Amino acid sequence: MVMADMKVTITPELVERAVQRDSRHCMIAEAIKEQNPHFKFILVDLATIRWTNPRTGKRYLCLTPPPAATALIAFDQGGAIDPFEFTLKSIQTTPTRKSGKPRGGKKLDPRQMTISGGVPLPTGHLGGGSDVSNAPRNARADREREAAVLPEGASNVVRSASRYRQYGLRLLKG
Repeated sequence: MVMADMKVTITPELVERAVQRDSRHCMIAEAIKEQNPHFKFILVDLATIRWTNPRTGKRYLCLTPPPAATALIAFDQGGAIDPFEFTLKSIQTTPTRKSGKPRGGKKLDPRQMTISGGVPLPTGHLGGGSDVSNAPRNARADREREAAVLPEGASNVVRSASRYRQYGLRLLKG
């Protein structure tokens, strides 16, 4: 069963009570918790948003949409946040079982542990891709890129509006 898209609304009240630099209590995590009180273990970062739904027994993973990532950076750096909303689309679901064992105590067969639902990662998201069939060729291309000599003064950071910003880049405030 694939999760339907989930609309998340960030209100001024959520921003007011949220905690900066806290993956479990930021404004986005608080909004998801408020709109879905039964969700557990909600974690938000620049790349992904994750939670567990005990009713379905599944852990969901979504890519953080660009507007949410931008607001998250501004929030963590103390900036003012206007109310906004965005839609989450699940890209991965996994069953939630402790230590890989079902309740009966028997060890699970790895073939029974499947990931279902969602859509493949878009090509280029955070520098990765969803096509594993070309993995050896891609690894070879990566080695060739690393070995290439850059012209003097060239930067290895490509600025693009379509890429997600990550902590540690020079574009962020200290």
